Amino acid sequence: MTNNVYASYNGSQKGFTVRDLNLNQLSFCNTGFNINSIAAGANGDLYLTSANRIYHYKADGTLINTMTFPDAGINYTSITVTVDHVYASYSGSQVGVTVRDLNLNQLSWFATPFVTSGIAAGTNNDLYLASGNHIYHYGTNGALIYDMVFPINTINYTDVTVLGDKVYASYNGSQLGFTVRDLNLNQLSYCNTGFSISSIAAGKSGNVYLASANNLYNYTASGALIYDMRFPDTGVNYTGVSVVFVSLT
Repeated sequence: MTNNVYASYNGSQKGFTVRDLNLNQLSFCNTGFNINSIAAGANGDLYLTSANRIYHYKADGTLINTMTFPDAGINYTSITVTVDHVYASYSGSQVGVTVRDLNLNQLSWFATPFVTSGIAAGTNNDLYLASGNHIYHYGTNGALIYDMVFPINTINYTDVTVLGDKVYASYNGSQLGFTVRDLNLNQLSYCNTGFSISSIAAGKSGNVYLASANNLYNYTASGALIYDMRFPDTGVNYTGVSVVFVSLT
């Protein structure tokens, strides 16, 4: 497994890019369809959501598998992957979370009373879901563990990611930036970036990667900018970002 950043994009081009941790492009794949979200697999592969479909690709652009949900009114909004499970949130004619194996066979599902904008797997058969000014902590069996409500309802959490003992969530609305929280969703720090963030992914050393319009950013968790990669085509819009890396620990 190598150290890579995967980012999906829509707009004038549709597909995903594979980049190193410094955001230099290694390869790309034009899929021809709009992608809502992207998640790195455990073997350097990746999963994409698009309308009522979930796709499984190799990083070189080879399609491995496609799952099409029979209800065309379903829209998969976000996806996360562990070593043996795929979790995807959905909205539309049904609202909730599906639990699947790595071959995209459904194992279980549960309904939620809200539309999820971002989903992340925790470290103990649990999930974190972003929706409006809430970050929810759920068991993978659908049991609600905790509901963290930000006191200002003009905040909108757009995505969430987990690394080790920390939860990172991006937000738009009356404030623009990301928050760093413990696994019980107590805030440890935050960073006001000044731009809207569509997706967030935790990377090596606890830094974060952010997708925003035609930019990919790398920040430290404390809010210092490391890299800013601006794609020259302003018609490109990055919709999701995910990181896979080898940890020496």
